[in-house]
Amino acid sequence: MVDSRNKQFSKRVEATLTDILAQHALRGQSLTVAYSGGLDSTVLLYALKNIAPMLDLHLTAVHVHHGLSENADEWSDHCTLTCAQLGIELSVVRVLVKPELGEGIEAAARKVRLDAVLAHSSGWVCMAHHANDQAETVLHNLLRGSGLRGAGGVPVLRGRVFRPFLTLPKEFLLAYAIEHQLRWVEDESNKDRYFTRNYLRHEVVPLLKARFPRAVEQLSIAARRFADAQALLDDLALLDLKKDQFLFPIETSLLLNLTEVRARNLMRSLLSGNKVQLPDERRLNEFVRQVRTAANDRHPSLETSTYRLWVALGELHFKKKT
Repeated sequence: MVDSRNKQFSKRVEATLTDILAQHALRGQSLTVAYSGGLDSTVLLYALKNIAPMLDLHLTAVHVHHGLSENADEWSDHCTLTCAQLGIELSVVRVLVKPELGEGIEAAARKVRLDAVLAHSSGWVCMAHHANDQAETVLHNLLRGSGLRGAGGVPVLRGRVFRPFLTLPKEFLLAYAIEHQLRWVEDESNKDRYFTRNYLRHEVVPLLKARFPRAVEQLSIAARRFADAQALLDDLALLDLKKDQFLFPIETSLLLNLTEVRARNLMRSLLSGNKVQLPDERRLNEFVRQVRTAANDRHPSLETSTYRLWVALGELHFKKKT
């Protein structure tokens, strides 16, 4: 039997989903659910199915079969059966996860899954990340020494990726699943404390919530404020760049004519705007210092595993590695 508190949580799911779809003008759009078969994406799929007629949504789903678990075939079969029962078209995509140098299996799998879902989507891609995921992301990024961009967590909307559950704690999704008697699969790797996110989920966040009951909600709120602050810094960087896009090359004199703080901010925004990971703060700050102080016959450079920055003929150049 579902108690009244769970029913209250459950009602919030479809109401929140409806509101946020309307806010982002997605009425009448094609939405593809990234459907793993787990609790979160199952709730997203079912709730979207329920509100689809009201918002004139066209729903499809993609399940990414990464083969990392011995249960991957069972998960794929479960997703196929569920979508057939709901009358939702499902694409099952098999991928190979091969981490790059210095990249963990978690990060590699997330990247491959996202690429696969985007490639097989019919329009907007809906992902089921919720407030607990956002809190874990913020904590993870802060502990890695990330700046405002990392502290801002993941956005509701980025490109074609839409995350409508970011304001909802996981307990709301669980209450919804119980009330509607949904079936889902459990990924055994989610219990492995070796992975940082799982450690934060099972060890750190419960401790925070024991002392600060609204910890998840407050971290999610903080993430939105950090993201707003980062957006303002990006706007400032574009003003300093005197362009409307973060494009290379740039004249090194631009960095010379800014304060050191604004020069570093411009460099961070330039790199993030080109969708690459920033080097650690020490390396980036040292490179900016070298560019600002180098004599004409000096050519500072910075190289990572995925891109290269270098100065030539008074300009700062950038190139991704293939």
